[in-house]
Amino acid sequence: MLTYLHVKNIALIEELEIDFDYGLNILTGETGAGKSIILGSINYVLGAKVKKDFIRSGAKEAFVECVFDMKSNQLDRVAMKNLLSGYGISLDDEGVIISRKTALNGRSVFRVNGEVVKQDVIKSLASFLIDIHSQHEHQSLLSNSRQLDLLDRYAGIKMEQLLQEFSQKYKEFQKLNNSINDELLDDDKRRREIAFLEFEIDEIKKASLEKGEDIELQKTHDRLSHSQLILDKLSKVNNELYTHTDIGFVISSALGELDKLVVFDEELEPVVENLTQIEDLLGSLKRDMTRYLESMDDFEEELFYAEKRLDLINQIKLKYGNTIDDVFAYLEIKQSEHSSLIDFEKNLQQTKASIKKMKNELVTLSVDIHKLRKSKAKELSKDIQSSLVDLNLENARFEVNVSSVEDFTPKGMDKVMFLISTNRGEDVKPLKEVASGGELSRVMLAIKSILAEVDGVDTLVFDEIDTGISGVTAQKVAEKMARLSNERQLICITHLPQIAAMARAHFLIHKKDIDETTLTYVDPLDEGASVKELARMLSGAVTSDIVLANAKEMKDYAMEIIH
Repeated sequence: MLTYLHVKNIALIEELEIDFDYGLNILTGETGAGKSIILGSINYVLGAKVKKDFIRSGAKEAFVECVFDMKSNQLDRVAMKNLLSGYGISLDDEGVIISRKTALNGRSVFRVNGEVVKQDVIKSLASFLIDIHSQHEHQSLLSNSRQLDLLDRYAGIKMEQLLQEFSQKYKEFQKLNNSINDELLDDDKRRREIAFLEFEIDEIKKASLEKGEDIELQKTHDRLSHSQLILDKLSKVNNELYTHTDIGFVISSALGELDKLVVFDEELEPVVENLTQIEDLLGSLKRDMTRYLESMDDFEEELFYAEKRLDLINQIKLKYGNTIDDVFAYLEIKQSEHSSLIDFEKNLQQTKASIKKMKNELVTLSVDIHKLRKSKAKELSKDIQSSLVDLNLENARFEVNVSSVEDFTPKGMDKVMFLISTNRGEDVKPLKEVASGGELSRVMLAIKSILAEVDGVDTLVFDEIDTGISGVTAQKVAEKMARLSNERQLICITHLPQIAAMARAHFLIHKKDIDETTLTYVDPLDEGASVKELARMLSGAVTSDIVLANAKEMKDYAMEIIH
């Protein structure tokens, strides 16, 4: 239920806070005091569009915050928790805190439990939290889809199970239908697609790619592209060592001379050993350089091959993937698509058979759902009509009409419509076509009183539900609202003292002129102040002791009904 409302800088409101109670919360006040601004603020925070002059004159931004306590309705708490978790928002013991801030440029920021969310998220949450009914905007109950949902919830657990099974099969059916639409290409288009796939597959296969080949080729290319420089430098070194001055011949000659001297002095042996090692190293160096130089005789041909191969690989990667692994993955996908097109007729027949089987299963389920809806529609019609009689609509006829539609919907093959006639001899008509605001308000109240146990919305807001009613009818509406408030929180703006007397929490909306500025305020009323407000509603500005006594008697009678 809605426990707290904080409004700042909206219309005539500078800043106010309201702590709502469970049961029936009544807002009263003179015409123009700003009662509609309160309702507008609730609509605003729940995502409604607002006019440019919505922000209070002189203010930079408007702000509204609502706190909803979910403890009272465990069914809604579970549904809300699942919904919020889908947006990465947790539902804690504080319930749900929704806020909206709007700047002068029109940009709004929505938050749920401190997390910034999009406007459509707020609207999804609102459908769980609150149902607002006004004279001109009766919202969800006028929607055929909402009427169908309410009938299904009234039908209970059996309907829930049937719809769950139907929904799962319907999703599979839709998936199969989408797949067959993809398969049903015309013959020319299919042939063109096959030819194009074969071209791509053939081009990739002809390239004969190997994993990691491009990396190794790049290394080879980098080396060979510097081959001429390496060849020139290595040849120069070779010439310096073995051509201009044959260092090997010099070392060999020196070694021959030293060998003769070792006979005379053994201490020369280390010198001879070192020189011998140098001679061996020079020989090995010469052989290595010779082999390397001989291996480079055809480097230009090898470089040409590497460049050509890299060009081909890069062209393939440019068309089919950033890496060779990507190209192989692309090839696998295209081969699968090619096989599917080649086996088109076989796949098509299999898909058609699956669709036919699934369609038969959906039809069977739809018949079961239709039968249950028709049965429950009769019960609901009887209950609502009886409730209308309690609201002084003795001649009303109410019907919940269930008709079949040709195509599947996510909830079967039915259309549900609430029909009503409020005068004897008139045919029933769709609820949304009822002209009288007073009658429509009572119809809404009657439906809500019957569906209170199955409609998961905890908080109902009625804006001037008393439109067009008075006297006995007003008293009956008041009593019906009092009984409904035992099961749901009601917030009601009213001009009728009969309804206001039933308040568990009574708030007075009034204006004050402060420093040449008119502002709206809300005052919670205790029982004594509530009686005075009832007296004002009964007689106007001037109240006598008799009127006060009548107001006190009305309040006492209301308390007997409530308790």
